[in-house]
Amino acid sequence: MALLSFEIHNFRNIQNSPLTFSPGLNLVTGKNAAGKTSLLEAIYCLGRVRSFRASTSGQLIRYGQSAYRLVGRVGQWEGRGGMPIGIERRADGLQVHLDGQPVKRLSDLAGRFPVQVFSADTPTILNGGPRYRRQALDWALFHVEQAYREVWQRYSRALRQRNAALRAQQAPAEIRAWDAELLETAAEMHRFRSTYFEALRPYLVEEIECLLPGAEISVKYQPGWPANTALPEVLVQALEKDRARGHTRFGPHRADFSLLFDEHSISAHCSRGQQKAVTVGFLLAQVKLQRASEVPMGAFLLDDLSSELDAGHRARILGALRELDTQVFVTAIDDSAIDAADWRDARRFHVEHGNIRETR
Repeated sequence: MALLSFEIHNFRNIQNSPLTFSPGLNLVTGKNAAGKTSLLEAIYCLGRVRSFRASTSGQLIRYGQSAYRLVGRVGQWEGRGGMPIGIERRADGLQVHLDGQPVKRLSDLAGRFPVQVFSADTPTILNGGPRYRRQALDWALFHVEQAYREVWQRYSRALRQRNAALRAQQAPAEIRAWDAELLETAAEMHRFRSTYFEALRPYLVEEIECLLPGAEISVKYQPGWPANTALPEVLVQALEKDRARGHTRFGPHRADFSLLFDEHSISAHCSRGQQKAVTVGFLLAQVKLQRASEVPMGAFLLDDLSSELDAGHRARILGALRELDTQVFVTAIDDSAIDAADWRDARRFHVEHGNIRETR
């Protein structure tokens, strides 16, 4: 699944740019603040309907304009036609269309155009905090396990209802009425997540060994409640404190995971370049597992890949992506930092003051 063509209107500093891309490597160059990252951000928005940089959607609308609009065609490259995805964001709301039909639930877009991003402007699995890591994990499972989305939605509904009962200071029996659905879906989510990490582990080990030879990286998964204690027991013990605080303090919504270097924190024991390599290695491992699960591939976005990564690491990362046969967008100040010689049908673009043009 690749982004075949893209029209960007009034997004950040990009006024109007109709573009056609390669199914392989797309190299985007330009000076700092020219609009390179904004192009990747627009592609990311097409796949996930949110930014990896801005905290509010209003920041994405070009100054002086009332809305931004994105229209992309995604599909298998051989077909050339593609399915249109359209997004329009105004100050008063959002409209999303898929294949000409309005989308009521954004979760319905999951899997249509999977997109991964690595950028200095976005939190990572190392520094983004538990909420970011849960989002990264859930997004991956939405694509790899079809049944996970429904379980996640059921758990989220039960959690909202239980929290509402807690805030209303309802009687313990009325609060516990929501526990059956909460516990059933929590157990399923925990099983899905544990199985996912077991499946991901060999791919992660392989990627880290390629990027950081000799490094021993391990994943530590915390389900969201104390180890060696069953969640039903935890909920009973925590009920009075949950009522006092007005929310459920334990469950999959508090899950987290960490990557360890020789059983130590990567942030404390690795250089910034090594941290960047580990983060990219984790994303590559996710993409490889996605492909092994026969899930449609999407796009991999790498913003300023040359920063803090030497030529050897850049070559390994791009080599791994080339073998995956996935669509790649890479930004750089100039194209000398990226070796595109081994890529078939690579396309180059230059950005200047928000204007994007294809170069030779």
